[in-house]
Amino acid sequence: MRAQSCLLLVALLAFGSQLPAALGRRKGEKSGACPPDDRPCLSVPDQCTDDSQCPLMKKCCPQACFRQCVRKVAVKMGSCPKDPLRCRSPVQHLCSKDSDCWGRKRCCLGACGRDCRNPV
Repeated sequence: MRAQSCLLLVALLAFGSQLPAALGRRKGEKSGACPPDDRPCLSVPDQCTDDSQCPLMKKCCPQACFRQCVRKVAVKMGSCPKDPLRCRSPVQHLCSKDSDCWGRKRCCLGACGRDCRNPV
């Protein structure tokens, strides 16, 4: 019985180490997403290189062309569809995060700014 318990423990530890990869995250990467980066670039050195260097509710995200610890945002299931077009008119954002969108829709970057779209 003891051997079975040890085997179960080893299996659980092995599965736990693979969990971030199974969820599409790298080891040490926190859940959630980075907020949109609409700020102009600043010549500032990076304040972090990965999520492990940030406090609990923050992620290491690109903001204003350098990496810093910022408050993470919740994301819905699925991925935003790719939009290869780019707008010639000024960018207009209709949402800033997934929670701004109804139901399963996600706040995605489109040709002329972010808007609510069905995930793929």
